[in-house]
Amino acid sequence: MQPNTLGDQELALLRFVSANGTVTAGEAATQFGEPIGLARSTIETVLTRLYKKGYVTRTKEDGVFRYRATIEPQEVMGGLVEQFVAKTLGGSLVPFATFFSRQNQLSDSEMAELEKLVAKLEFRKQENEQ
Repeated sequence: MQPNTLGDQELALLRFVSANGTVTAGEAATQFGEPIGLARSTIETVLTRLYKKGYVTRTKEDGVFRYRATIEPQEVMGGLVEQFVAKTLGGSLVPFATFFSRQNQLSDSEMAELEKLVAKLEFRKQENEQ
């Protein structure tokens, strides 16, 4: 993960940029910002912050910056989860798992994905013990 953390708007806009390949501030403002009530100036500010933090690159084409994500949103989310577990949960995943077990709101596909992850972890543990 990049060394800088992301705010909610930054993460949402990074996802948008990543999903669209490259975008201008105008395209991002129209397609991403307007539907959720964000002004073009806000989009430009957030894109600039993402650029300064290294999450997007920008190239000038026909006098306009085009932005491209340098990191996949999944990588960002993984880093944010890792940071949350380390700082907030003291490195333990038990409170995280307990939360989900109490919420009882996992879909069948999410439950299947978790089961695959647990099986993968068990396999790695067995490999390391040999």
